[in-house]
Amino acid sequence: MATDSEKENAFAGLEKARPSHVEDGVGGLALDEETNKKLLRRIDWRVMPVLCFTYALQFYDKALLSQAAIFGLRADLGLEDGLTYSWASLIFYFGYIAGTYPVSLLAQRYPTRIVLTVICLLWSVVVLTTPACRNAKDFLVNRFFLGLIEAGVSPIFMLVVGLWYTHAEQVSRSSWWYSFSGGSLLVSPLINYGLGHIQGGRLQPWQYMYLIAGSATTIWGVALWWLFPDTPQNAKGFTEEERALLVERVRGNNAGAENKEFKLYQVLEALRDYRMWGLCVLSIVSCTGSAAVTVFAPIVFNGMGFGVFESLLLNLPIGALAFICILGSGYIGRFVPNARFHLISISCLPVILGCALLWQLPSSNVAGRIAGYYLINFFSAAWVQCIGLGTSNVAGHTKKSVYAAATFIAYSVGNIIGPLMFDASYAPRYDQSFTGVMICFVVCFVCAEALRFLSVRENKRRDAKYGEPDDVHGLEDYTDRENKSFRYHL
Repeated sequence: MATDSEKENAFAGLEKARPSHVEDGVGGLALDEETNKKLLRRIDWRVMPVLCFTYALQFYDKALLSQAAIFGLRADLGLEDGLTYSWASLIFYFGYIAGTYPVSLLAQRYPTRIVLTVICLLWSVVVLTTPACRNAKDFLVNRFFLGLIEAGVSPIFMLVVGLWYTHAEQVSRSSWWYSFSGGSLLVSPLINYGLGHIQGGRLQPWQYMYLIAGSATTIWGVALWWLFPDTPQNAKGFTEEERALLVERVRGNNAGAENKEFKLYQVLEALRDYRMWGLCVLSIVSCTGSAAVTVFAPIVFNGMGFGVFESLLLNLPIGALAFICILGSGYIGRFVPNARFHLISISCLPVILGCALLWQLPSSNVAGRIAGYYLINFFSAAWVQCIGLGTSNVAGHTKKSVYAAATFIAYSVGNIIGPLMFDASYAPRYDQSFTGVMICFVVCFVCAEALRFLSVRENKRRDAKYGEPDDVHGLEDYTDRENKSFRYHL
């Protein structure tokens, strides 16, 4: 643990970086509203486009499996029996779990720009080699390594958002980049619709799909070396005075500035924190809906009687709904105070209804079952709140890294459980599968309200014991437990 003198020296260094013409407030530099708005616009243009496009490509490469599956991939690689296809999906998340903490620690120790550029180039190589797979074993190994390499992307994005944005802004900005999973689903079916019509070549249509996706990722990986945003302290395109203002913007988070020192006590504190484990439960159960939407959508639509090209195009509303659910959840989470846990609970209700419709409606009611399927997309409105809570409800740079990694390990567990519910023997209706997803979202509803109750109680206890919070220690590397001015977001 850092000594008090070390923390005072670090804080003094930040004090010297302040522009002399700006008047100090109670906790530090006072930013007028107009200057803050201008800085926020510049931050958005510097940070968000890169995060959004990178995530869209990552999701494209990861979710390509579901679209390639109906164009011969399952038959060519022997993935048609039992849970074989489900394993092709879920083994990605075993790799994700294995890679999340190591890559997150690398991102804390080394510049995130370099770490993410390397990650992007490596995963493009894995995607480009996918067409060389000749059987299920080859494909499972390929998918494991794709998950292993891509594991660092989302935790790195959580850290970047936490460094650049205030607590009030973090959920909405996390929803921006995460919503581009929907952007990917709006574009990729159209690309693959065209590639699916290729006939008579040396390769199968699904192999062309992977080659195009891998080539696009390689080009973007090279571009990231110059485009990915650095930390606010070293941001390109800002003056030294503006960099000091960027740091001051996030002082009120009481979550500390970036700190490259690994602190074991913060890891242990995170592991003993029931809030982290509660967030993990929310992440697991909310992400079980992801398998139904991103892995099995074309197969479920195909089982309703639609052809392969119709099944592919029926994915387009899923992309549009992802944008609506994610951005809507982020917007409400920012502008409606103390609504984050309630939003998770409310988002569970459409999913529960959708699963009930798929379970109970007869096969002849195709329109009703399609509507039920689309309602499952509201899982993303719950999950994006988990992402935001993973950055805004914790302080201390090492502890925040642990939270980010734990959130996405839980995300992986949910994406492992989800496909295991979809055994091929349940086809074509998958009634048992949708019943299992429905139960998970009942658990999600209850857990969200319980965590909110405990957070409200802790905030009231701190107010009674320590008084009103201030931001005097807002830029020091204190954890939320150490900083008595930290209040948990609801």
